[in-house]
This record gives sequence, structure tokens and C-alpha cells, in this order.
Amino acid sequence: MPRSKKGRISGSARKVINERRAADAVSGKTEGVIFARITKIVGAGHVKAAIDSKHGPKEILVRIPNLLGRRGATPLNTSSVVSIYVGKEFNPDEPVGSSDHFDITAILTQKQAYSLQKEGSIPPWMAQEIDAPKATEEAGAGGFEFDYSEKAGEEDSSDSEEKVPTFSRKVARDAADAEIDVDDI
Repeated sequence: MPRSKKGRISGSARKVINERRAADAVSGKTEGVIFARITKIVGAGHVKAAIDSKHGPKEILVRIPNLLGRRGATPLNTSSVVSIYVGKEFNPDEPVGSSDHFDITAILTQKQAYSLQKEGSIPPWMAQEIDAPKATEEAGAGGFEFDYSEKAGEEDSSDSEEKVPTFSRKVARDAADAEIDVDDI
């Protein structure tokens, strides 16, 4: 394993170790490990993770070990699914005390998370990621929708370059000052 003179592990070695640990966790070779989804990055090497319990998701505080602390080698965000070492006798339905410490053992890829979801090992809310087109549709449901298709067709015939419609404050002010007949609406 490549190490620097000061004993640090390189980024590529961290990536290989994480991949091996994740493969072992997914295949079920490691005991005392559960899967969770990161919900919040707290800082100081800690995150909050949601585990599956009888009453739905339950958040616990989890420590990120130094081996997985490098963002470039092992990226960790709020949509990441991780494996956490909790021990063999851990019950997610019992309250977690402040003296309980949990460590992340591996960061799973989206592909591994979806395969676990299909197997039924993790619930669907853990592996789902918000789709960008769906999120923009939901956000734009209550707003305005502008149609530039007619302008784009006219400009394409006159110019070979594609022009983007621009916003004019004068046109907006004139439109706001114009009287609106409520009966026509």
C-alpha cells in the first residue's frame, strides 16, 4: 500500500480500501454492520445518519474515521449510503445513549445501494436520490412558464447564431404600469 514518508495513506489506496470494505458489507461477510443514509454533515469528523427502525428512519451520530476522511478519495454527501459498525447486539428500536459510539466502515456507491434495495436489505428511502428534472417540475409548478419557441424560430431563420432571450426592465415596467381589465381574465 503506498504511503508517504509521514505514514499517510494515499488517495488511491483509500479508494481501494473503501471499495473492498463496501464489497464485503454488501455481500454480508462482515458482522455487526448496518446500512444508513447520511442526513447531515455535522463537522469535526461526524455526521448524522438515518437507520431503519420499526417506526421509520432514526438518526444517530456517527464518526468518520481518518481513513475515509479525505473527500477526494472517498466522497461523502447527504445522499450517500454507508455501512456503520454497531456491534452484534445492536437493536435499532431501542433508544441510543450518548455514550454509544458508531463508526462508518465503508461508503457505498449508488449501484451497490440500488442492488441492496432490490434485494430488500435496505428500504427504498435510503437509496432514492432526487431527480433534477422532477425537482424542477415540482419547483416550477406554482411559478411562471415562459415560452420562447416562437422567438427562437424567427431568429433561426434570420440569423445562424442561436440567441437567448433577454430581460428588459423597461418592458417589465411598462407591462406593470399598463391597466389590466379584470373582466378579461
